[in-house]
Amino acid sequence: LRGKRCGPVCSRGCAVRAAAATSSSLTVAYRAGGAAMDELSEYELQRLEHIRRNHEMLVRLGLVDPTPAAPQQKAPRKPRTKLPPVPPESLRRSSRVRDLKPEYTKETIDQFGDDLDRQAARRSPAKKRPRPEEEDADEAALRREIDASTVAFLTEAREAMSRYLTSADGAAPATADAWREEAVRRWGSLVGGGAGAPARDWEAFVTTRLSKPPPPSPEPLLQEWYAADMWQLLCCCVLMSRVSSWETKHRCISAFFAAYPTPSAFQAEVVQRGQVDALRGLVNSLGLFDDRLKSLLAITTAFLLPAEGEDAFAVDLKKREQGGHKIHGVGEFGWHSWLIFCRDMGATLKASDEALKSFCRWRAKRHKLATAEGAAAGEAAEAAADDGAGAAGAG
Repeated sequence: LRGKRCGPVCSRGCAVRAAAATSSSLTVAYRAGGAAMDELSEYELQRLEHIRRNHEMLVRLGLVDPTPAAPQQKAPRKPRTKLPPVPPESLRRSSRVRDLKPEYTKETIDQFGDDLDRQAARRSPAKKRPRPEEEDADEAALRREIDASTVAFLTEAREAMSRYLTSADGAAPATADAWREEAVRRWGSLVGGGAGAPARDWEAFVTTRLSKPPPPSPEPLLQEWYAADMWQLLCCCVLMSRVSSWETKHRCISAFFAAYPTPSAFQAEVVQRGQVDALRGLVNSLGLFDDRLKSLLAITTAFLLPAEGEDAFAVDLKKREQGGHKIHGVGEFGWHSWLIFCRDMGATLKASDEALKSFCRWRAKRHKLATAEGAAAGEAAEAAADDGAGAAGAG
């Protein structure tokens, strides 16, 4: 894992690019004219909400500047120059009022009518209103643009989060205390039981909980927003399971992570302070509240407070009595999502959920393409090396 973390060169660049991608993603939905928030679709609003919350996570981890860019100030309006009053004699009045003879005759009127007819004949036909399919094409193009900015943000944010937080250059911690500090920075002060907890293998604790997400897909699934944090990914799966309404899932899950950004925050508010009603108000629309609550508690306990001697974290469907790592409420869907989005095993996994199947097919194609490109690059390098050796021998 150490060799796969960002090094001194890219650690700061990742954070800077993540902040820039955030700004770009938030801007693209407003188009050139600057649409108002109430004119954005539900899809656009949810994407912006996800980006905002992910950016807040980067700020909390100290990876980006928390100060937003100052809005551009409008230039002050120049005072109007008061024009002098118009003399009465220059005002336009009808010829009848001024007792003048009319300047037109019957021939003049006929000529004027003929001129109007010729002008009407030369006019271009009126523009037709766009057909429904054309409007749908515009909406699809906008959605592709939003998805592209989303992928850019997720890519840069994951690169920023892949570095270790306790060192300026992103290098791995060197001591047990530094590993514990890394855990506290990521998951809160109650990690491992907080102060006075039993001794732990903090390196194993941290490294087994660090996510290795795949590249974002062209049309990101809901799980991809939480793939950089295992606890959030598993909680997301529990909350979205058996919910058909796309809007309800997004709204409730967004509210949940806004209230509980870390497992320590959930443990402190819901478990220690017993604020269950506050949680109910956030996610009750999803239904099955009692079952979801038990699952969230089980995930948080397994992630934050493992049993002594079991500091490494894993998820499977085998019961703990049988040597497995089953977590209450995490079934095949949650397990497969964890393998795909936190362990990047989608290229080979045989998922059963249709959305996961689609992602796995995309991941397998991308993996195959990358493997072929790598093999071709290797063969080209070998050929160049052989040519160089041959030239040196001939010389």
